[in-house]
Amino acid sequence: FYHTGNDDTYLKFPTGDKIGIVAEIPGLSKKQLNVEVEDSVLTISGDKHSVWDDAKAKVLRRELKQSSFKRSFTLGEMLDGNDIKANFKDGVLSIEIPKIEPAKPKKHSVKIG
Repeated sequence: FYHTGNDDTYLKFPTGDKIGIVAEIPGLSKKQLNVEVEDSVLTISGDKHSVWDDAKAKVLRRELKQSSFKRSFTLGEMLDGNDIKANFKDGVLSIEIPKIEPAKPKKHSVKIG
């Protein structure tokens, strides 16, 4: 395992013919998460909003905060950004990205004139 940031939230690890990313994202639902790929960059983002909102109530102290996050990972040429699988269960987002077989060099004879 190796870290991709300064904290333990995101881990990338090789799993044979795939690369895996595991993100601990407690307190969010699947609907609050977004995983997308654009120009070979995988982006994980999410928004956490307060579950209780009453305009008439006088709030003395609020322990539930609102926040958002966004993390991006460059896939590179050796990963298939079109066949990514993601699963979110119990606050843990698991992403599998298949590796692409490197193109084999083509060899052909050149006719000498």
